[in-house]
Amino acid sequence: MGDAMEGLLLLIALVLAVWLLNLNGRIKLLEERISILIDRMNAGSVAPVAAQRDVAEEADSPTAPPPAMAYASRRPATVKGEVSDEKPRATIEAPPPHPEPETEAPPKRSWSFEELVGGKLPIWVGGISLVFAGFFLVRYTIDAGLLGPGTRSVLAALFALLLIAGSQWGGRLPKIGESFTADPRIAQSLAGAGIAILYGTLYMVAEVYGLIGMPIAFALLIATTILAFALALRHGPPTALMGLIGGFAAPWVAGLGPDNVPVLLLYLGVFLAGLFGLALWRRWLWLLLLASGGGALWTIGLIVAAESALPLVGLFVLAAGGAAILVGDRFVGSDPRLEAMARYAPMALALVQLAMLLPRLQFSWIGWGFYGVLSAMAIALAWRDERHMPSLFGALLLCLMPLAAGWDSQASRTMMIVASLGTGLLFAIPAHLRARSDQPSRAYWAILALMAQAVPFAAAFTVAKPDYPDSVWAAVSALLIAPAAFIAWQWRQASSRIDQIVQIAGAALAAAMGWLALTHLLPNDYIASATFAIAAALAAWAIRTNGSAMQKLAAIPLGFGILALVAGSWRFLDALGGALGGEILTVSGLPDITEAAKLTLLPSLLVLAIAALPQFALGRWTRWATWFAGGTGLLAFIWLIAKQVAHIDSPSQFITLGLAERVVMTQLLFLAGWLAMRRATEGASIWAKAGLAAIALALFRLCWFDLGVFNPLYEAQALGPAPIANLGTIHIGLSAFWLWQLARSPIIAKAHPQLPKLAEIGSLLAMALTALVTVRQLVQGNLISGATIDVGENYLYSAALLALSIAWLAIGIKTGLAVLRLAGLALLTVVTLKVFLIDAAALEGVLRILSFMGLGIALIGIGWAYGRVMRAGKATTD
Repeated sequence: MGDAMEGLLLLIALVLAVWLLNLNGRIKLLEERISILIDRMNAGSVAPVAAQRDVAEEADSPTAPPPAMAYASRRPATVKGEVSDEKPRATIEAPPPHPEPETEAPPKRSWSFEELVGGKLPIWVGGISLVFAGFFLVRYTIDAGLLGPGTRSVLAALFALLLIAGSQWGGRLPKIGESFTADPRIAQSLAGAGIAILYGTLYMVAEVYGLIGMPIAFALLIATTILAFALALRHGPPTALMGLIGGFAAPWVAGLGPDNVPVLLLYLGVFLAGLFGLALWRRWLWLLLLASGGGALWTIGLIVAAESALPLVGLFVLAAGGAAILVGDRFVGSDPRLEAMARYAPMALALVQLAMLLPRLQFSWIGWGFYGVLSAMAIALAWRDERHMPSLFGALLLCLMPLAAGWDSQASRTMMIVASLGTGLLFAIPAHLRARSDQPSRAYWAILALMAQAVPFAAAFTVAKPDYPDSVWAAVSALLIAPAAFIAWQWRQASSRIDQIVQIAGAALAAAMGWLALTHLLPNDYIASATFAIAAALAAWAIRTNGSAMQKLAAIPLGFGILALVAGSWRFLDALGGALGGEILTVSGLPDITEAAKLTLLPSLLVLAIAALPQFALGRWTRWATWFAGGTGLLAFIWLIAKQVAHIDSPSQFITLGLAERVVMTQLLFLAGWLAMRRATEGASIWAKAGLAAIALALFRLCWFDLGVFNPLYEAQALGPAPIANLGTIHIGLSAFWLWQLARSPIIAKAHPQLPKLAEIGSLLAMALTALVTVRQLVQGNLISGATIDVGENYLYSAALLALSIAWLAIGIKTGLAVLRLAGLALLTVVTLKVFLIDAAALEGVLRILSFMGLGIALIGIGWAYGRVMRAGKATTD
């Protein structure tokens, strides 16, 4: 017990020392200001400014007598008009004015070592020393066995009362009384030390020695606390602080706890009432805050440990918290920091305690009633004074925890439904009413209205979703669309930043509720479609609001919808990956058409409608993303339908129909792209972009699949038996034709200046490849995947390329197309080198003679014809 006594007294002493050091600065500042005022008063009487001004004006007037000051009124005589013949009354000339004392700037607070150690600390440390002196005196008598417990207790009490008496009447003592009057800190120190020793003595008498019973000890503690507050009215904060510490420690000293809840709450109520009254009387905000915190510590301990009378605890928290809030609201114009803390801290403490009490009360009606009453008080305060709005938001947000815990517990589902509805309506109804007013804070009330429907729903949906069918959640979500949409409609024209926040929040909450309603009402296959429907609604609303913020909001569900579209089309992605890697696709490995229609086609059509129609406002990049996602999904479904025509489901069917299927698809893409670009009027039109996309996809298929992974030269596929009318010749020849047409399209030239040249080069290469494929099919037949090339086939390649070069030169000379002439010359050079270096080595006899003869005649003829063209062009230039 002795160690506990030492710890208690040491804690009291340290708290008192910290508080007194903080108070010294304020006392010193007041002393300095009083000293300045006294110095000014002792400087002498100075004529008022107004009097001096009147005297100066009269001195300037020629008819005015000399400046004088009436003795009786001490005001200057004022003369107007003509001078009277009467002799003036006797006046006393004003003495020369004293020079105005220089206005001294208020001295800045300084903490010099001499001032701190020499002037401030000794008195307070002396008071603390008296506390320790009393304690160690009692300890010494115990160790030495000099006095009995009763005598020690009486002496300690007498010592405490002597200190208190000294603080009260020390100023009347001869010789030393002047010290009490000159420095009030001496009396404050004695009073604080006396109160501390009294509390320690009562603890010793009741707990250590057991000389008195608990009722008597409790009554004496109350009396000591009253005495401390009475002394605080005269001696200030130090004594009040000692009374506060002792008052909150009194129940512990008296042994009151969870087993004595009614008595303890009665004492705390009376004690807090006294503290609040003293704080309000002396304008001590710090006392109000400390009192609220101390009361909260006791009630939180009871909430955790008490097993009975818990409703009384809730009622006490409600009453004490409400009183603290009302008292704190009276401190208007005080220190802004402490004023804000006094306004919000009591409400926050009370709300936290009631939230902690709800699980102990099994989330019963009475627990929710306590929380609802305090929340209603917060609403009333915020309705009257906008500065209480943060408390209102805190009450609603803090309610999320007990709501979620209640849904997760074994509490009655009926009770939780009523609690959720009651919480939402309690905050939503006044919030909606206030949001429709003309008050400056109407936007904050609108945000509160949105939160009032979101918080209870979020708590229930997050925890209790498995307890109810999807149709129930769909119905609840659909009902919650209307209030959020109403807020969004009210704020459709947002001028300020906070109005934009309300506009976005209302639309976002309505969209979220709509999405939940759709996804819980429809099967999972329609998640992407439901998401795009919500995005379409937001994009359409963006047209009405004329703001970019709503477009950005619409981009959020669009992004999630695209992700859902990709996730629902995973079988397409799997098939695409296999095809790009050279895997033969069969119909059995493709998605089901019905499933693909729900997962891919429908959302693709929706997102394409959003991108294409002007009724939906989207950002530039968002619209591009929707075009790409919708177009890709639509093409994937069309490709799936096209795969059903050939219905390739085995390797043998792939050999027979694989190339034909790809030729038809690729050529249809070329045709669609060409038609779209013919329809386009400008490069930025949707037709031009669609045409370019189709052409690009066709070229990719041609290069990657037909000339790459599924090339008929090494992957057996039927070209057809006809020498020229075969799939290989037709496919490559038509591709060359499309490229040549594209090179002359103005849309291609507008897209990029180099694209026409690239298209011409691609067309010429495709023509040369057509000639080679034609020769290969002529020699090999239906399947051209053989590995050997005989002499005749090799010579036919040279002949075909030579004929093609001659044709290019002839057409180029006739039409004046330089690209054909240059291509013909280049190809002729290649053929010549091939004949001299490769073909001549393989031929013998007459064939060798004929080959060189034919090549020579052709070269001579070409040179003669080309020379005429060059000479004609030069003559025209001259």
